[in-house]
Amino acid sequence: MTAAAPVVDIRPLLVPDDPAGVDAVVAAIDEACRATGFFVGVGHGLDGPMTDVFGAAHQLFALAQHDKDALAMWQRCGYVHDGAKELYDVELVTPRGVDRNRWPSLTGFREAVERYEREALDVAAAVLRALAVALDIGPTFFADRMGAPECYLRMLRYPARSESAAPTPTRTHTDYGAITLLATDGVSGLQVHPVDGGWVDVVAPPGSLVVNLGDMLARWTNDRYRSTPHRVTTSAAEDRYSVPFFVNPDADTVVECIDSCVDAGHPCAYLPVTATEFLQGRIDGTIAVPLPPD
Repeated sequence: MTAAAPVVDIRPLLVPDDPAGVDAVVAAIDEACRATGFFVGVGHGLDGPMTDVFGAAHQLFALAQHDKDALAMWQRCGYVHDGAKELYDVELVTPRGVDRNRWPSLTGFREAVERYEREALDVAAAVLRALAVALDIGPTFFADRMGAPECYLRMLRYPARSESAAPTPTRTHTDYGAITLLATDGVSGLQVHPVDGGWVDVVAPPGSLVVNLGDMLARWTNDRYRSTPHRVTTSAAEDRYSVPFFVNPDADTVVECIDSCVDAGHPCAYLPVTATEFLQGRIDGTIAVPLPPD
């Protein structure tokens, strides 16, 4: 069986001086996206920014509870504690955007987050370029639709459970948007549910990026590429930190079946919808996707 999240060295996409190497990476990503829509990216060049953003996450979640509560989420930005985990969302501010983020008073925090966002967006652009090549739609297809992308960075902390407590997975879900870059701290817990099997652990070493596709890209590719259900099971030994970066195109981008993903055996299964309409439909539940039982 194909690995749930094969390891792919994406460095050739970022330093494209080896055409054969780029072709091999494109082929590996295409295969992973057809199988589960997950792969583990190494060679991404984000080592320094990633270390800093994890340091910022540790600072944030170490604050007193009343200081975190003062950052309570508003307009999709800020802090939430739901009992099973803590999270903090930051919106990528584009040149035409308004900063709605709720920044903590921590030295260097905002700078670390914004640097990571900028550099992670460059990595996402390289991955999307590879997908465009694999889909035979022109290498700038996605870049042309990301002048003011709707992107969010999320910091997550899953507290360790007691030795006597049974593992309790988080809610099974798929990501809503185009692609997600998930920075990992090496603590296990992420699981995926391929269409042809049960739950499988994703093995991602510290400092790697778990890259996965969201429902929007699955729809765009007429389900040629997969948006696979996943969940997190917390460790009994230690807290688990992760930093997903959710990447979406411009709000007014029309998401419709890509021509190369439609043929007589695979007619277009979806009506056109704008990116912002699709995301809102997934958030409010009017656009649903089937999920396996937990």
